[in-house]
Amino acid sequence: MNSVGRNEPCPCGSGVKFKKCCLNQTAAAMESYSSADRDEALLKLMGFATGPEFKKAYSVAFKLFWGDWLSEEPDEGLRDVMTSETVNLAYHSWFAFDFDLGDDQTVFDLFCARADKILTPGERSFLQGMRGSHLRLYEILEVKLDEGFEVLDLWDDRRLWVRERSATRQIVVWDLVVARIGPSGDGSTVFETLPYLFPAAAKNDLLAGLRKAHRVFTRQFPNKDIADFFRTMTPVFHKLWLEHVALPPRPKIATGDGEPFVFAKVIFDLFDRDKVATSLANRDEIVDQGDGKYMWLEPVEDLQRRIGSIILEDGRVVLETNSQKRAERGRDWLSSLLGDAIRLRAISYEDVGQALKRSPAQTKNKSAIPPEVQAEVLGKFYDDHYRKWLDEPVPALGNRTPRHAARLKTVRSKLITLLKDIESRSERQRRAGQPAYDSVWLWKELDITRE
Repeated sequence: MNSVGRNEPCPCGSGVKFKKCCLNQTAAAMESYSSADRDEALLKLMGFATGPEFKKAYSVAFKLFWGDWLSEEPDEGLRDVMTSETVNLAYHSWFAFDFDLGDDQTVFDLFCARADKILTPGERSFLQGMRGSHLRLYEILEVKLDEGFEVLDLWDDRRLWVRERSATRQIVVWDLVVARIGPSGDGSTVFETLPYLFPAAAKNDLLAGLRKAHRVFTRQFPNKDIADFFRTMTPVFHKLWLEHVALPPRPKIATGDGEPFVFAKVIFDLFDRDKVATSLANRDEIVDQGDGKYMWLEPVEDLQRRIGSIILEDGRVVLETNSQKRAERGRDWLSSLLGDAIRLRAISYEDVGQALKRSPAQTKNKSAIPPEVQAEVLGKFYDDHYRKWLDEPVPALGNRTPRHAARLKTVRSKLITLLKDIESRSERQRRAGQPAYDSVWLWKELDITRE
């Protein structure tokens, strides 16, 4: 930040000149402070923010932060997210630094005005450097392990070098991060908070949502600047992260009848096994598979489709099917067909999500195939796949082929997002020690500059 000219736009993104914005704050932050100064200053700020004075504001902010997610009793997944350290840090940081208490005052402003006597010079220097900071959306352009990132501010296309160590082991090129940055004690730029990570594929949707929100914001608050806008965006970023990363909706699975897919069991007590076996054997829609197992079929045009299984066990008959409607239909049909040879005991339903939670985690078996052979086979598979992909319609590109999309300005950005997503997923596999495909050649093949 110290390389920014006095008359250049301020790196904080406020839209005004550096000399009229963060120049003095940056100079103050350049005064040496230690990590202990930083931690102690944040501890004092957060203690102040959770005091009784802000109890009502805290409650209002919490409801705004979680929005509609609080309208129902949280399930296990949401409770785990709500109690996670990362999410709690994101909320408390936003409440302390950005939440408007009224009259454009924040908890941070009040703390700095009142706490001068309890702050050391190092703590005061850190807080001055944080004045005006806010979350923004960045794209990772380069990762240097244990050193930091080159990032692109996706709102105004500014490039920044951010010093970082631990996160370089988890974040890969083209990832999207929502982060708060500020000057460190030695004057370099660092991530102060890094609460939200999005995949490269989310870029276009995130930017479209931001631009729409900014248009609404500027109509409502014509005298406020871009920094004010981003201070209001944390609940929006949080909502998008919940929906697309932390708690994405499961795909809706349906039967051929359009009914919701569930694992359904209809259980009957069995009183006369011979009568049941004889009755089932005489039905055209039942196929005897042996060992007391039967397949239940129904005609569809010129074909037959399987809609359930019937199993004769010791003392009971079990019908297994995949929708509530089919289970109820099978219950009534078997009760009528088999009469007093059976008696209904129970019906159970389990959706896909419940079944996945119930399923025990499977132990990964070590492959006997040497890693270099796996890499060769995987490389050939992906090479064939992507060479065909170049000339096949892609739904995300409006059913245009990638070669066609590369020539269209209106679709080219979506293609670039796809290429970045392919590359970042491969890099994440490589980081995990798995065979990974080098897809960089796709950029050259499509005559697109990789940047």
